[in-house]
Amino acid sequence: MSVKQIISDTADSIGGGDCPMRLRRGRPCLIEEAERRQLVIEAAESVFLEMGYSAAGTSDIARKAGMSKKTIYRLFDSKESLFAAVVAARCEAIAITAIEDATDLNSAEKILCHYLGLFARFVLGPRQAAIYRLVIAEAHRVPELSRAFYREGPAKARVPLVQWLERQNARGVLGVANAVAAASMLLSMVIADLHMRLLIGDAGTIDQSTIDKRVRYAVAVFLRGTQVSGTENKMAGQERG
Repeated sequence: MSVKQIISDTADSIGGGDCPMRLRRGRPCLIEEAERRQLVIEAAESVFLEMGYSAAGTSDIARKAGMSKKTIYRLFDSKESLFAAVVAARCEAIAITAIEDATDLNSAEKILCHYLGLFARFVLGPRQAAIYRLVIAEAHRVPELSRAFYREGPAKARVPLVQWLERQNARGVLGVANAVAAASMLLSMVIADLHMRLLIGDAGTIDQSTIDKRVRYAVAVFLRGTQVSGTENKMAGQERG
């Protein structure tokens, strides 16, 4: 074993063996485990998008992060688990978004329009679209990639909406017997067509006004279908917006 390797392994054992490139100049290289993990995730996302999942190797990710392969494997036991972490990190902000409860249909409309606008801008963003294209391109060769993506991405991202619909149903604000199915249908009404056009290159970017108009229309249609019998519906004509 070379002297360089001995030094590297010894440093790894005390938690300071890797120094990301952006931290090397003029400062001690001791970083917290959470920061080290985040640096690896950021490097992996860039490498996956640049090279493709199949072509990307742990050595490429280690080089991008300025760390050793040993550290990468200590944090993530496989390339699949690292990709799952990349997707989870991307979806974390939207997945943990809390949605306030509604008191009536008018407040439900405002709350849903706000949340779905955030959701649509996230899913239709260029970086997220690039990850979708990556998964589609690799799906036949690496089916576990698709499973990891769906588990950590779409499945988790819709949880706040599912939970919100369940609460509104329990409170009698909306009539939603199957919150999971209803959430999936509502999200699809908002983004499905726009997302398809984006992924196949028919649309370079989706502008804000297009997203807002689609959100308002989808919410109006959805609330008409989930209106509790006997409640006053003050949303007439909204679907024309």
